[in-house]
Amino acid sequence: MAVRGFFYNATDLNDKEHMYNGQDMNEDKAPFYKEGVAYGHLQVTAPGGTMEVTVDGGTRTGYAYINLHTIHNTAQLTLTLSQASGTLPRIDRIVLRNDETERKPSIYVLEGAFSSNPQAPELVNNDVIQEKSLARVYVAAGAVEITQADITDERPDKTVCGFIGSQFEELDFSQWSAQFNKWFSSEKKAVEKDHAAFIKEYTAMVQQFQTERTAQWDEWFTAKQEQLAGDVAGKLQLQIDGLRTKVHNMAHKVNVAYLLETIQAAVTVTLTNITTGTVQTAAITENGIGFYITEAGDYTLETNMESVMVTPKRLSIDYMDLMHTTTVSLREGTNMAYIGNYMGTYLLKESEV
Repeated sequence: MAVRGFFYNATDLNDKEHMYNGQDMNEDKAPFYKEGVAYGHLQVTAPGGTMEVTVDGGTRTGYAYINLHTIHNTAQLTLTLSQASGTLPRIDRIVLRNDETERKPSIYVLEGAFSSNPQAPELVNNDVIQEKSLARVYVAAGAVEITQADITDERPDKTVCGFIGSQFEELDFSQWSAQFNKWFSSEKKAVEKDHAAFIKEYTAMVQQFQTERTAQWDEWFTAKQEQLAGDVAGKLQLQIDGLRTKVHNMAHKVNVAYLLETIQAAVTVTLTNITTGTVQTAAITENGIGFYITEAGDYTLETNMESVMVTPKRLSIDYMDLMHTTTVSLREGTNMAYIGNYMGTYLLKESEV
């Protein structure tokens, strides 16, 4: 039959389809186990004092699995090694053997050759005989006993023995990888197609934006060229003058205000530019009056009433703000002069004349 199942009851002795043999029993384990020695089983040790070694056995330490056969060493086994050479060493192997022709397993000593550079003997592995090396035993020249130091455990070595393991220890994902790669390739193509469409649309948008902005720039630049054609300096000056007319007519104007409500009479205030000697005089009341100044510099400010300001005050106007109206005011008892605008009031540098 092409498809078989293990195991079904036979209806009677003539039910050939449901008759099984030893090979069927063995094949039932094949998908699940890797062959070798059960972990910790069949250890080779040397009791010492003789040329003997022992191999563990029993229900807890005597199992192996070779060529689909479960092998059980039911009791501890003692093996005797051949006599040593008086001049040359050799290496023997303790071997677990499965023989399909004899249809039975065995454990025996596979003896190596005497040599100044001894090598372990080769194992046999074919369709009929399969061998696993449990241990190497070094037989020194003139040796009369085997010690534990002479024994090398080979059970962990997968090349000559190995431990029984699950067939699922290393999973093969090649089938799933092939399916995933096919799906990923399809998705990649779709994403690349969408990306190409986006780049095309984005590029068109950028080009349209650049075209529109270029046209706007060209229009503005052409207009400026026409404005600046001919007498460039003159046209620029006219534009500057036009801007100046937009600045409130209080620019350069210093408003000096007498803020003492208790004094009703007018006070004469004199503003003198120390550097140029320009003098401006005005009478002010609580409503104040203004002086026009045209340059920064050091000024003296004085009144004709000691009750308002005993001594002249010196003001340093560090810069001229053409965009703001400034106010200088006198305050009772402070002997200080202030300058400010609609943004607030700022203390000017001042000193006694």
